[in-house]
Amino acid sequence: MKHSPEALRSAKLFDSGCGYLVFSRFKADGRVEAGFFLLDMFCLGVKDAGFHRFNSITDYQESLIDRLFPNGDQVRMMPGAARKLTEDAISYARGLGFSPGADYEKASRVFGGIITADCDEQFKFGKNGKPFYIQGPSDTPARVGRILRALKDRCGEGGYHYIVTADDFEAVDGEEANGKRAISGPLGRAGLEATAIPMPRGNG
Repeated sequence: MKHSPEALRSAKLFDSGCGYLVFSRFKADGRVEAGFFLLDMFCLGVKDAGFHRFNSITDYQESLIDRLFPNGDQVRMMPGAARKLTEDAISYARGLGFSPGADYEKASRVFGGIITADCDEQFKFGKNGKPFYIQGPSDTPARVGRILRALKDRCGEGGYHYIVTADDFEAVDGEEANGKRAISGPLGRAGLEATAIPMPRGNG
């Protein structure tokens, strides 16, 4: 029996600003195709993405869902709302000068045929009305510099917020005017510890 598409997101996505969204399609023969996205609601949109095929629902559950949502804190979304959330996140980030993760186009194939026109949900991006970049564990000093320069170019001094680690980081012009100093040590912010999607054991 073929199941309807399934959309799941991290329960604290809108509070923490960062989390996963998974959109899956279930085939009549038991296989599952899943696109998964690491969303940054505060600044970068779709930071990372991937697409995998699984031979069974059990494999899909164990290899993907249990790994992305280890505490079982996922929340179901309507398919149209899930696509709209992802595409709105990309539009917001592009307005700041950022493109989605390299594998987004491949992952987004799962949205084929899903209509967003009937979805009236409105999603908020940024923090307190401004972009808010928080450096992830895999963001190198060079990448941090590029992101902050892009934010300054698009938003102007004082038009955005950021938190970065101090190690090997040279602040861009306007850091003091922005009212934020680079900080060191763990960020300790729920949902931001993992910025790379763990690769499931399914077939890519």
